[in-house]
Amino acid sequence: MSTIHVTKLVLETQSPMAIHSGGREEGFDNQLALDASGLPYIPASAIAGVWGHLISQHHNVALRDKWLGTTKQSSSLVISHAVVHNQHNQPVSSLTNIKSITKDPILNQLALERPHHRERVAINDRGVANDTGKFDQILLPKGVRFSLTLKWHLNERQDQQQLNHQEWQLLLALWNDRQFAFGSSTRNGFGKIKVIACQQKSFDLKEGVKTARQFQTFFTQANISGNDLPPLETQQLTLLAKLPLQALDNWRCGTGSELIDSLTANDTTTQSTIADKASGSISLITFSEPHINWEDNTATLSAQRPVLCGSSIKGILAHRIAYHLRRHNQEWAQTKAEQPHEEWNKIPAALTELLGYAADKPQETDGKYQAGKLYVDDVELEDYKTITRTHNKIDRFTGGVQQGALYSEQLLYQPKFTITLLIERSTQLSSELISALRDTLDDLHAGLLPMGAGSGRGNSLVIPQPNAPWENHLTMLKQAKEQA
Repeated sequence: MSTIHVTKLVLETQSPMAIHSGGREEGFDNQLALDASGLPYIPASAIAGVWGHLISQHHNVALRDKWLGTTKQSSSLVISHAVVHNQHNQPVSSLTNIKSITKDPILNQLALERPHHRERVAINDRGVANDTGKFDQILLPKGVRFSLTLKWHLNERQDQQQLNHQEWQLLLALWNDRQFAFGSSTRNGFGKIKVIACQQKSFDLKEGVKTARQFQTFFTQANISGNDLPPLETQQLTLLAKLPLQALDNWRCGTGSELIDSLTANDTTTQSTIADKASGSISLITFSEPHINWEDNTATLSAQRPVLCGSSIKGILAHRIAYHLRRHNQEWAQTKAEQPHEEWNKIPAALTELLGYAADKPQETDGKYQAGKLYVDDVELEDYKTITRTHNKIDRFTGGVQQGALYSEQLLYQPKFTITLLIERSTQLSSELISALRDTLDDLHAGLLPMGAGSGRGNSLVIPQPNAPWENHLTMLKQAKEQA
C-alpha cells in the first residue's frame, strides 16, 4: 500500500504537432495550448484521452476504466502535463522569465509572435479550392522534446480492484503505437511522437526517510537516461502501400514563403529579411519548413526543407479515388446534369469507409461522425536541385504580354520522395472501393496522377523511382473482405 511507482518519459515529435486550446491567435484561425510563459505543452487531459482510446482498442474498456477511472471511481494513475525542453535538453518550468526564453534559440522559436503554421484549403469535386474553404493551422515543428511523469500506487479503492505491474507494462507498451499521436490531423501526418527515454522506479515509503528522499530526487530530476519502455506486440495500423516516386521534370508543391537552400543552420540573417528578399524576387516557392535536430543533447534549428504535406497527398488521392469509385458504380455526369451544385460536391457514400465523414450541419450526416481509416504521413524531398523559371502573364483578350506582369517561380528539379500509406487493421472496404483504390495506385505508377502543385503547367508529374521496390498490399484488404 505504501509503494509508489513512478515512470518518467521523454518524447520527441516526429512530425509537426497541433494541440489547440480552442481559442484564436491574432491573425490565425486557432491557437496552440500554451503555459503561463507562453510556451507549448501537452495537456495531461490530451494524454489521458489518447491513451484511454488505445487501451480500449488493444485490450478492453474495463482495463481502461480500471486505470484511468470513471465517474464512480477516481483514477489511481496521476499524469502530469508534458513540458517542453530547451536547447540543452532540460525541461522548462511553466514560470520561465522572458529573458531566458529569448536567449534560448529553440524556446525563442517556439514563442514567436508569428508562429510556424501551414495554410490549407478544402478541395471540391472539381479538384479546385472550395469557396470559403481556406484555413490555417499553427504548428509545433518536428523535433520538439517534452517530459512528463506518470505515478500510481496501490491504495485501497472503492471498487476493490488491484493494480499490478504486469498490466502497467501492457499500458506502457502502447506508447510505441503509431496511433499514439497528439493534436489535430493525426491521420494527415501530424502529432507523431517517439519515446526517447523511459525510466521506471518503485519506492516503498515504509523503508524510511532515505527512500522518501530518493523518491523526491527522482521525481524532480531533470535528466533521465535509458529506455525501459516495453515493446508492443501488435500495431493497430498496417502498411497499405509504400510508393517511391520521382518528379519527371521540374516540380513544385504548396506555397512557401522562403527560398529553398537560402538558409543554413548557422545563418544569422533575420527571418524578415529573408522573407522580404524571397518575396521581392520570386513569387511562387515550394512549401518548406524547418525542424529541430538533436546531437549530444543539444538542439539546433535546421534550414528550411521542402515538404510534401500528408494532407495534400490525401486530397489528391481522395479526388482520384472518388473518380474511379463513381466509374465502377456507373455514376455518370450526364445523370447529374440537372442536380444542384451541393449534390455534385458530395463525395460518394462508400468513400466514407476509408476517409471518414463530417459535416458543417449535423443533420446532413444524421448527427454522426466517423474518423478516417487511412493515414498519410508528410514526405520530405531528397536529391533535388533548385531552378528559377520566369513567366509573363498573358492578356486574355489580346494574347499579348500584360504590362508589369512579369513573375518567376522557384522549382525543384527531379526530387525524390516516398509516400507511405497506412490503414487500420480492422478496416472493411467494399469491393468497389478496393478496385477504385487499386486503379488510383495504378494511375500513380503509370505517371497519370500529378502529385504536387502547378499540374496545369506540368510541374507535378511523377513516375516511380527506378530500381526501387513498389509495395502495394491491396490484396490484404481483398482477402479481409472475402473472409468477412
